[in-house]
Amino acid sequence: MASSLLKVMTWNIWFDKTNRTQRTEILLNEVRSYDPDIIALQEVVQESMEIIIAKMHPTYYIIGVNSNGFPAGYDTLILSKFPPIQWDRYNLPNTKMGRNLLLTTLQTPSQQITVGTFHLESVFSPKIKTAEELKESQLKYIYAISPMNSILMGDTNLPLSKKGIAPNTEPIIDVYEEYTVSQQPLSERLCPFQKGAATYCGLTNKHVKNKSIQSRLDRIYVKIKRNSLKIHIYELTGMVTQPSDHYGVFAQIEI
Repeated sequence: MASSLLKVMTWNIWFDKTNRTQRTEILLNEVRSYDPDIIALQEVVQESMEIIIAKMHPTYYIIGVNSNGFPAGYDTLILSKFPPIQWDRYNLPNTKMGRNLLLTTLQTPSQQITVGTFHLESVFSPKIKTAEELKESQLKYIYAISPMNSILMGDTNLPLSKKGIAPNTEPIIDVYEEYTVSQQPLSERLCPFQKGAATYCGLTNKHVKNKSIQSRLDRIYVKIKRNSLKIHIYELTGMVTQPSDHYGVFAQIEI
């Protein structure tokens, strides 16, 4: 089977009303500057979705919107240059916030691939172990339901310190972890923070009120045999324009 060289991006675009229209347009301008093949977006509200459709269609297929319109509140979207063969949403286990996995099969010029995006439960209770166990169980469900040859992107809401939920052993690979192993020393554009590529960073992001917070919440995983993956680029986006309280993640991978 021929491999596919793909530019992928994930970004939690922040549902807050503050300058929402302007922020969404700035974010989309930055997205287009990278010209990704596939984009996973979280916290998309109706107003943002309308801007996304107006600015990104027909270059991109907009995946995750049904005939009844966008779900109430906020949810996830996938934008793809490749036509979707099918897509569906799967409720995450024990969710009390309507969280789900948006999963689609795409037809690239060389092969079919599966792409999923998710936004795990936003639970940060004093009983951290219970909260983290819930999110870990949701992520493990995502791993289990996704077929081989999948790219899974989204907001884990897990702190920087949580490791082991996506061990770098087949078939689940954390693209960031794999890249840091293969690329030494790290580029400064990738790691301007004390703790690595933190996508939620009070030290540098004006939208994060708690300046002590620094965590790599947003991640890209690949479910594939290790020798079938090559990572050419991995970097954060939006650090200058800051259209969201999260930084985006961009990667160029070969699968």
